Amino acid sequence: MTRRLQILPEVLPAPTPAAPSPNVRGRTLAHMQRLLATAAVMPLACTKADTQGSQTITIPTVAASDTGQQTHGTLIPETHTAATATATATTTADIGYAVVDPMPAPARCMGLAAASQATATFTSDATGPVLDVHVTLPTGGNWSGSNFTPGAPSPWSGQLVSHNVTGNSARARIRPTAGTTSLGVSFSVMCTAGPGSIAVTANFNAIANGAKVTLQKNDY
Repeated sequence: MTRRLQILPEVLPAPTPAAPSPNVRGRTLAHMQRLLATAAVMPLACTKADTQGSQTITIPTVAASDTGQQTHGTLIPETHTAATATATATTTADIGYAVVDPMPAPARCMGLAAASQATATFTSDATGPVLDVHVTLPTGGNWSGSNFTPGAPSPWSGQLVSHNVTGNSARARIRPTAGTTSLGVSFSVMCTAGPGSIAVTANFNAIANGAKVTLQKNDY
């Protein structure tokens, strides 16, 4: 024989009614005791229908006039316009490019110096040794009509004592700088291609009559 077990009803102590109190605190305690007594006699298995149901939350929108700003305290997070860095183009003057040692323009009378005849010998005057440089231009072939341009030649490493420039012949007497073993002189010329110059460089071992002199001619 099977014996069924039953759950006995829960027996709660009877609430003790509070004595009436003339003050506010006493009346409040008495009211609370009555509420507790009412709850104690209610069945334990009590169900309550969910009357709340679904609830719709409406998110407020931002008015068109409030563009770029949000009202603090709403459900939408506050947004701020991000700062954007804008590069400003700086106009600088075009300084161009400078060449420290520019290349010289090609000689217009290229080859005229090699076709010319040049000599240089030491002589003396009242103040000392002088190098006498003499250059003669060719008169035929491709160099027909070439001439020296009238004017004083330009020496370096020496002092011009005298000169004589006529037609296709030019002569310059130059006193060398003391201690130098080389000097030069430049003559202006004109050929069919245009103006130019012939430079004659003299190299020697001593500044004296009879000293050996070697010459080098170049077109410019």
